[in-house]
Amino acid sequence: MPLIIDILGWTSVFFYISLLIFNKMKNMRLASFLSVFNDVVWGILIGVMPKVLLNLVVGNVTLYRYICDFTELSVKTTRIILVVMILFLTYATYFSVNDYLANPSLGLLLTWIDFAVILVALSVKKMRLFQTFMLLSAFIGGYAYYLLGIEQMIVIKGIVGCIMIHKLFINPLFPELENHFFFWKK
Repeated sequence: MPLIIDILGWTSVFFYISLLIFNKMKNMRLASFLSVFNDVVWGILIGVMPKVLLNLVVGNVTLYRYICDFTELSVKTTRIILVVMILFLTYATYFSVNDYLANPSLGLLLTWIDFAVILVALSVKKMRLFQTFMLLSAFIGGYAYYLLGIEQMIVIKGIVGCIMIHKLFINPLFPELENHFFFWKK
């Protein structure tokens, strides 16, 4: 079992990287589905419920945004999905408050704050705003997982921070730089 946990932890790193290197929201949303599946299983195995709930909510938000932005689903179906998502988010909020009150610690509190920041990031339509919130998440989540001692998530948050710094500050000044690093951009 520890080997499976380690493998899922490091595949989580891989999926997170693939999720963040895309420059188009559609590709980012599709990569997010793989990341969510991996991280739900991994979160259950390591016993970090904020990670499990975050990824289930992330999956719902990503699905809803994908449906709204990239499909022609009926308004009625879209609203049903929105209601289910809101119900699940309400449950996640209730669970997170009770989880924190049962076991108050700075690490746990920061994972729930990171949870909220990521939800805001996934709810926006503009890539630059998404990247700004993900940079904020890198700092909050990185410190939270440092306090909890989950090394794969510390690596993930460090990589998220580096990618977002590149996307927000380096790429606008030197856009040709990505063409040299990412072979699919040519």
